[in-house]
Amino acid sequence: MKRVKWGRMGAMMPLLILIVAEALWGMVAGLWLAVVWGLGELLYYGVRHRRLEKSSLWDMGLLLVLGVVALALEGPLLERLRPLIYLSLLLLMVGVSAFSKHNLMLAATGRFMKVNPIGPWAAYLMRASLQRMFVWMAVYTLILVAALLYGPPAEGWTASWGWLPFLLGFFVAEQLFKRRQQGRWRKEEWLPLVAADGKILDAAPRSMVHRGKERWLHPVVHVQLLRQGGLWLQKRPAHKLVQPGKWDTAVGGHVAAGESLEKSLQRETSEEIGVALAEVQHLGRYEWQSELESELVYTFVLKHEGPLRPHPEELDGGRVWAFDEIEAQLGKGVFTPNFEYEYQRYRTVLRA
Repeated sequence: MKRVKWGRMGAMMPLLILIVAEALWGMVAGLWLAVVWGLGELLYYGVRHRRLEKSSLWDMGLLLVLGVVALALEGPLLERLRPLIYLSLLLLMVGVSAFSKHNLMLAATGRFMKVNPIGPWAAYLMRASLQRMFVWMAVYTLILVAALLYGPPAEGWTASWGWLPFLLGFFVAEQLFKRRQQGRWRKEEWLPLVAADGKILDAAPRSMVHRGKERWLHPVVHVQLLRQGGLWLQKRPAHKLVQPGKWDTAVGGHVAAGESLEKSLQRETSEEIGVALAEVQHLGRYEWQSELESELVYTFVLKHEGPLRPHPEELDGGRVWAFDEIEAQLGKGVFTPNFEYEYQRYRTVLRA
């Protein structure tokens, strides 16, 4: 989480420099210091990374526009409008980052933390926090507009810094809210989030991965069980949320955060059919999307003629299906769509 906080501060740093310096030495001095900071950023990334940092140009452009407006309004009118100008600029930055594809705060995180960019879960948490911040700031902006229109002129410290206690109140409320969220999530199973090549990017609570919105890719293992006469398939119990009552791959389950594929295979095979995993053959991997999730499926095949002990809560029993019997029932709603896709993908190897 430290990376996110520093990225957020990095995006606001030129504006914060302007606000503090303007309060101490005036608008012209504040603009000069903020522009010098921006030029320093451009020079640093130009020398170190040999590229032009466009987001730094964006920061400087906003400051120059603000400076022109402030100098044009210099005098009593500026004193009255200054808090609204600063807050509106912050609101613009937060709003663009929270609700559009152009996350200025996330870009700043990548700018300041080149080695360890944040993963999908951390990016989601950051965006959700920014959305709450935007609502909080929008409410205060409306209050400030009403005060400017109908209230007495603000003077001194209140005019320049009156919005800071309100923003501080947000951060206090946000920390309390996050602590409550984290307490609930700590009780859940966490799943790794991966790229298409299987590289682990992050981890997130199972309930968030399965709510069908973000579509984070996460790994699962499947075991096709070969027995005398064909494939042994499990029947999904009626209480299952996804595809209840249909026939499915013998073993299937999620890889837990921090767990290897081998460990996950052993755990799921033992839990679902009561078999101590021996030698298995890796068939391949593929991406599968259902109405609730996006999975990176690692498929294995196991030959086993010994006893099976199907888990009474996870499975509604199972039986061996002859390959010709499977072929005759494809597309008739007997099997889960995932099984049918996987079977047709690897049918040649399985039947061989």
